[in-house]
Amino acid sequence: MTLATEDYSAIVTVRLPSTNFDTSSFFSTEAGEKHSPIDEFLKNAVSLNLLWATESGEINTQLANLLLLGYVSAVEGYMRSLIRTLILSDSLVQKKCESLQVSYTAALHHTKNLLPEALLEETVFSGKNNITQNLTKYLEINNFNASLGDLLNRYDSICQMRHCCVHRFGKLGVKNAIALGLDEHRNFLEKPVILSRDDLGLIAETLFSLVKSINNEVFSHLINRLIPPNRSNFTWSWDYNEDKHMFTKYYKIFRTIEDAVKSPAAKELYNRFKSSKAPRALR
Repeated sequence: MTLATEDYSAIVTVRLPSTNFDTSSFFSTEAGEKHSPIDEFLKNAVSLNLLWATESGEINTQLANLLLLGYVSAVEGYMRSLIRTLILSDSLVQKKCESLQVSYTAALHHTKNLLPEALLEETVFSGKNNITQNLTKYLEINNFNASLGDLLNRYDSICQMRHCCVHRFGKLGVKNAIALGLDEHRNFLEKPVILSRDDLGLIAETLFSLVKSINNEVFSHLINRLIPPNRSNFTWSWDYNEDKHMFTKYYKIFRTIEDAVKSPAAKELYNRFKSSKAPRALR
């Protein structure tokens, strides 16, 4: 046996963990409360806010980088929850998924309500193109308003910084610099991301605006495509009592009860929709 002191490769001392490494003990069996996708995002993002926004003084660099990862993860979680919910709820989205396949293990072990999650197993949302391509793939949204387009561009930049934090402990790599704009970032190659309190606040504010804008855009798209001519068996009658069941189905998916400004009541929002989209004679 070679003693550690005689081992020429022992340039550092290694102390091996003494306990068993059982990953099953790292997870909870609790499903948690059921929220709309937007409220799930808000609860997750606000929990991150509480880790730093209530403290005074400058924020620790490593904590700021970890919070950046958390905020982007909250956006990804929102997108996943939204598409999964719509696969279960919207007949046209379901048709888009008819030819898609899930793994044998997912089919064997997932409940019916979790099978849509298996469809998204290889899907990522860490970038503008990832979001827009999947909104097109599943929801047939091809055009985005200008303000949402600007927010998606900002999200792309935030994700580039996130990649630096995940893969390089915060340092800027060449590919990230090219994506962010090489002329403006060449002097920062292999330099670390340093986020001030104001920087982190701006990033959080941007992502809150992004998710809320996507939420509004998708809600509008889904209820608008039930206006004739459409491919669904349902069309709006423009009478709330007749349309209530369908309208509230979508309303509950997209409403917020967690935001500081709650969603308008379903009937109020329906009346706004009717005033904007119904034939003039029925408004």
